[in-house]
Amino acid sequence: MSKTVRALPETLHLIVPIALREVMEHLLPHYQRQRGHAFQVVHMLNPEVPAYIDAGAVWDVAITNPNYVAQIIAAGHAVAKTHKPLGRAPLAFAKFGKAEGEPASARRAIADLLLGSGAIAITDVGTSGDMFRNLALELDVWEAIHNRVVGLEGGGPMRALLAGEVELAALPLTNIAPVPQVHIAGACPLALDVHIDLSICQHIGANDAARDFADWLLDPELDGQLEALGAYRFNF
Repeated sequence: MSKTVRALPETLHLIVPIALREVMEHLLPHYQRQRGHAFQVVHMLNPEVPAYIDAGAVWDVAITNPNYVAQIIAAGHAVAKTHKPLGRAPLAFAKFGKAEGEPASARRAIADLLLGSGAIAITDVGTSGDMFRNLALELDVWEAIHNRVVGLEGGGPMRALLAGEVELAALPLTNIAPVPQVHIAGACPLALDVHIDLSICQHIGANDAARDFADWLLDPELDGQLEALGAYRFNF
């Protein structure tokens, strides 16, 4: 792992997309034990991140889709050299309870999963919601299922699934893999091009602690943990 920063503990301000909420809740305690730094974390949907920063937010490290990181850099809030790919989460589908078979992964199997499900919850204005609509159109099932699709706020699809209000939740795999009460009913292969890419950047005035944390997140020694939580490394 990256070298320990021998300095007084700092409080790092993080912007974390809802797609990575559970992943970061798992990872941050490990870093805290190693370094002693504390965290102030703000969760939001990816499309909200650039405007939040433009409005004068206090932040050290931000994670969001690559196109939004590019906007943050273009606005002068970060520099290009800190823009690094963090992980890629496939669009996936969760059902409540224990798995009854292998997750659907082929085009026809995913189409059948959607056609055979009752209410399907998506994040209405988030990246994964857009990806779901693209997928349904690509698979030619949108007309058959759109009346059963329920658009909810960030975090809403999993809450609705756990409450028994929907049969299926379409989310990044990172929002499904860490939740023990549900199982992965399907996961989209990269060929369908509906994965959610997540990048990292640092505030233009980031200190040593923020730089160390970013390096720690990018360290290959975390690859196994990230994969178990539904995120896979990728390069631009």
